[in-house]
Amino acid sequence: MPQVIFGKVLLDFATEEHPDADTTIYDFDFSVSENRNRIVLDLDSQLEQGRLTVWVGGGGYEVIGNYSDVGRFTYDNLIFGPLDNTEPIYIRITAENAVGNWHITFTEISSSKSLISIVISGILMIVISTLFMITWKTRSGVALKWILLGGGIWAIGVFLKFVFAFLLNAPILEWFQYVFGKTGYLLIGSVYIGVLTGVFEIGITLVFALFIKGMYENHRRGIGIGIGAGGFEALILGFSQIGNTILILSGHAGGDALMTAIAQASASTPLLWLIGPVERVIAILCHTSSRALVLIGVAKKRYIYFWAGFLIMTTIDAIAGYVHLADLLNKISMWWIELALLPFALISIPVIMWCVKNWNTRIQQHNNSQHLC
Repeated sequence: MPQVIFGKVLLDFATEEHPDADTTIYDFDFSVSENRNRIVLDLDSQLEQGRLTVWVGGGGYEVIGNYSDVGRFTYDNLIFGPLDNTEPIYIRITAENAVGNWHITFTEISSSKSLISIVISGILMIVISTLFMITWKTRSGVALKWILLGGGIWAIGVFLKFVFAFLLNAPILEWFQYVFGKTGYLLIGSVYIGVLTGVFEIGITLVFALFIKGMYENHRRGIGIGIGAGGFEALILGFSQIGNTILILSGHAGGDALMTAIAQASASTPLLWLIGPVERVIAILCHTSSRALVLIGVAKKRYIYFWAGFLIMTTIDAIAGYVHLADLLNKISMWWIELALLPFALISIPVIMWCVKNWNTRIQQHNNSQHLC
């Protein structure tokens, strides 16, 4: 059963089939509570023998789904909809020559409540990014322009990465799969995706630092640039979630596909609305530590620090790349992905503290405190 906060169980049925019956038919019906809601099918068959067929119809469709399989099998988080709440949904399950146990559930996912949760998630992402930036500006006294510069550098790096990926990712990944097979493709392709982030996001930070010497003048600016990069990304993603909600409510053709994706994510991920805010905290810490390492490396002329920052961002995007290449998105709980990324956020905290403590400010005596910031 999907663990969705806005889910309502419509059918939960389990039984054991015995060899004395050649064919057994089970009929059920129910209706969704809101128009255009979706339902999730989960089926766990532990049959020792025989076939199980599940037919679903109604809800505005002649046939919603028709599935048939033998023996032991599972169907996880199959999404149907949007459905009409004025017409009942009919379920017919046929067990043929079946022996053993099986369990089926249908869960309704509320579209309206899911949209509210996505808006809340987007707002929290915006609040988190704003708090990071305002807190650092207030505590350090750094000028806002350095935080904005961090956001601008991030935007340039992401734009260049997007252009490169749009032009070359498909043939490169196809070549990886041809040469290395599926397993090699997943591993090498994931590293490749991570390296793109290292090159275009961390590499572009180094390029800017070499031309704008003030970027690495002190830890206030260096940390501010990192927070600006992570915070700006969080702002964009937060507003995009709100924008997606507006798109769905507008009745645009792409709205149904977006709502189905939200339903799939809700079915596989408990407390989906918290994923975005938690991920942004992790990402902002990683953005900050990696860029701080680059800039302190330039300040101290110790480019091993650059490679440490490069490694942090490369690895976390390699993990994200693996999830996409392996087609795991919305098939596993996204909390597993966040758990894999969490160590890099935890490492980032002492890294940031070390950078603050060990930064070579190189401040000239005649500069006043306002000029330094």
